[in-house]
Amino acid sequence: MTDRKTDKPDIVFFPPLLFLVATILTVGLEWVVPLALLPDGLSLVSVILGVPLLLTTAWLEFAANRQFRSAGTNVDPRRPALKVVRSGPYRFTRNPMYLGLVLSQLGLAFTFSLDWGLPVGAVLWAALNFGVVLREEAYLKSKFGADYEALLKSTRRWL
Repeated sequence: MTDRKTDKPDIVFFPPLLFLVATILTVGLEWVVPLALLPDGLSLVSVILGVPLLLTTAWLEFAANRQFRSAGTNVDPRRPALKVVRSGPYRFTRNPMYLGLVLSQLGLAFTFSLDWGLPVGAVLWAALNFGVVLREEAYLKSKFGADYEALLKSTRRWL
């Protein structure tokens, strides 16, 4: 029997909080040290670049959450994983929720001309990859064994 306190991934960051911090940092840096590299916020170019990313994000987040709930497993990465999910966006990426956070950061950057969103988005990706995803993968390999190994072989980590 697995101990409930140890049956969870040893993640460094809570992903939604990490995204919130990244967004606040982006806006703060933009206010203090504006770079003015991207087109003006809400211009035709910025909307064409940013809105599709935000719509993709909305779909990824909705579909991934729905698949987890349908499968009867926990969405919160601080809680135990109960099943390996392979349907919906998990057919294309093992981390659609985290991919959605990164794309959302980029979508906000383009839509609202937040230049700092691009480098902060890269840092967000790295923090998610090294502080969450790799740790979750180790946990899921140890918990689900061959079932999770099959997912690793058939589906990419990010894209």
